[in-house]
Amino acid sequence: MDIFSKRSGPREEDKQGKAHMRQNWGTIEKLADQISGGSYSANKARANAKKQGPQASGLIFVDQAARPGVDVPEPYLRISVNGRVVLVDKNSGIQLHFLGQLKRQNGVVRFKIATKENGFISPLDPELEALILDLADKLIDRRYAESDLSSDLKSRLTVD
Repeated sequence: MDIFSKRSGPREEDKQGKAHMRQNWGTIEKLADQISGGSYSANKARANAKKQGPQASGLIFVDQAARPGVDVPEPYLRISVNGRVVLVDKNSGIQLHFLGQLKRQNGVVRFKIATKENGFISPLDPELEALILDLADKLIDRRYAESDLSSDLKSRLTVD
């Protein structure tokens, strides 16, 4: 009767096999690329890129924090191309207040103040709303253009 007991640690043949593969790994990769038509290296590079995560090259980062040394914001009114009416700080470019939006409904453009009733998520401050409330649902056309709305808002809010 023969008794075989398991030794601790790897077998000598396994050590030799791993060492042989490590020494010849460059040749093994070349053969894998040749057999797979280059997809072995491409898959390996893709997996490494996933591990690294997104890189910052080509991206633009904007620091939205206020600039140091500028304590008091200097607001000005801006009506953007997509109809958003906002108060923006001249010094930092940060939006201070979202006043409303020019919305087209049934073929006419109206100024909608940013309130919950009008479907806006973040409503306007009650103080600002009281100042421009009479401009709510104002029709924007040839008789009363965007420039007229802008000048009325500037005069009521005392901004540039």
